[in-house]
Amino acid sequence: MNIVRTDIDALNVALTVKVEKSDYEGKVEATLRDYRRKAQIPGFRPGMVPMGVIRKMYQKSVTADEVYKQVSTGIAEYIENNQLHILGEPLPNENTQQIDFDAQSEFEFMYDVALAPKMQLDVNKEIKIPYYTVTITDDEVQQRINGYRDYYGKMAKSEKIGKNDLVRVDLAQTNGHAVEAALLSLKMIPEAEQQTLLGLSPGDAVEVNVRKILTNDIDCAAFLKITHEKLETIDPVFTLTIKEITHVEPAEINQNLFDDLYGKDTVTSDEAFTDKVKGELHSELSGKSEHRFIADVRSILIKHAAPELPEAFLKRWLLLTSDGKMTEEQVEKDFPSFAEGLCWQLVEHHILMQENLEVTDDDLLLVAKKMVFQRLAMYGVNSMNEDRLTEFAHTMLNRPEDRKRLTEYAIEHRVVEHVRNAVTIEQKEVTNEQLNNLLSMP
Repeated sequence: MNIVRTDIDALNVALTVKVEKSDYEGKVEATLRDYRRKAQIPGFRPGMVPMGVIRKMYQKSVTADEVYKQVSTGIAEYIENNQLHILGEPLPNENTQQIDFDAQSEFEFMYDVALAPKMQLDVNKEIKIPYYTVTITDDEVQQRINGYRDYYGKMAKSEKIGKNDLVRVDLAQTNGHAVEAALLSLKMIPEAEQQTLLGLSPGDAVEVNVRKILTNDIDCAAFLKITHEKLETIDPVFTLTIKEITHVEPAEINQNLFDDLYGKDTVTSDEAFTDKVKGELHSELSGKSEHRFIADVRSILIKHAAPELPEAFLKRWLLLTSDGKMTEEQVEKDFPSFAEGLCWQLVEHHILMQENLEVTDDDLLLVAKKMVFQRLAMYGVNSMNEDRLTEFAHTMLNRPEDRKRLTEYAIEHRVVEHVRNAVTIEQKEVTNEQLNNLLSMP
C-alpha cells in the first residue's frame, strides 16, 4: 500500500491511497479457505465445497471488505505516524472514481483530510478578563430571611382575603361543572385580577373567569380538577364561593428557627444568622459569577487566538455523519455554535500542550465528587459521609459516557485555573439583576 499526501492549503490535504493485489491477496485467500471449511451448501459435504464455487459466491464481497479495511487502517496509521492533528474524520473525495471489484485488481482511493489550525496564543498579563462579583443588598438578605420565616411559619385563619393568603373555595355553574374545596393562592393571580377577591370573607360569592385568574393552563386545569383537553371546551365563568381563608404567620427569629435551619446551636444570635444568610447568598451567586467568568474566558481567548477553520470540509463532514438527520440548511444554521465549541476545544488543547498541563485521576475524582454533590443538593441533601461521596463518584467514573463528560469538565477546569492565574483579572461589582442580564448574553 502506498499513501501520497497532497497539500491543498494550510488546513486541507488530500491523501491518495493505492492498494495493490499483493496487499490484500493473502488475507482474502485465508478468508475464503475459512469460508470453505465452514460452508454448508446443499449437494456438498461440509468442508468439501469446490473452491471455485466459494470464489463465485464470496470473493467479490470478501475482497471489498479487506480492501476497505486496509485503506481505513492505513489512513489511521498514516495520520498517527505523521502526527497529524486532524478535525473530524477523513472523507472520501467527491471525485473518487467508482471501484469495480470484478474487473480491477489494483485500487486507488482519495480522501480529504482537514488539519487543525496552528495557533499563536500566549496567555499572559496583557490579556484582561472581567470577573463580576455581586454586591448583596440588605433587601436581598431580608427577602431570604422572610422566606425562611414563611417556610417554618404556622397556618392561621383570616377573616378577609389578603394578598398572600391561601383560599379554599367552591366553584359552580348553572347546569355546568362544579368543584368543591379547591385551593387558590392569591400569589398565583395577576395583580389586576386580585382586586376581585381582596377583602372578601368566608361565605361571600363572586363571579370570576378562571382563565383570567389562573393564566397558566396546567394550573387552571388542576384547580378545576379536569384534564387539559377539557379545559379548552369548558365555560371559564364560575360563581366562586369563599369557604376558608388562611395565611402564614411567619416564624419568630429565635433559636428555634436557627436550629430548624442549621442544626442545634450552630447559629446562636441574630447577627450570626444574618451573616449565615449572607454567606449562603454569596455562595449561590459566586456560582453565577464563575459561570460568567468561564464564558468570558472562552470568548476572549478564542478572539485572541482567532483560529481559522476549514469550514467547507466541516460542514460536509457534519452533513455526512448525521445519518440523514440534518439538512444543508440545518448545518448552516447550527454551524456558528458548532464552530465556537470547536474553537474552544482547540484553544484548550493548545494551552494544555503549551503549558504541559495534565488531568490526573485525582482531578477526575474531584470533579465527579462535585457533580455528585450538586445532584444530591437538588434533592435537599446538603451533606454526605466522605466515603459514601467517594463511592458514588467512582460509580459515576466507571460509566463511559459519564467519564467522558467529566473528563471534559476536568480539562476545562484545569485550563481555566491556569488562565485565571496567568491573565489580568478585572474585578467588577454588579447587582444580582445585572449579573443575571450578563448571564443571558452570549
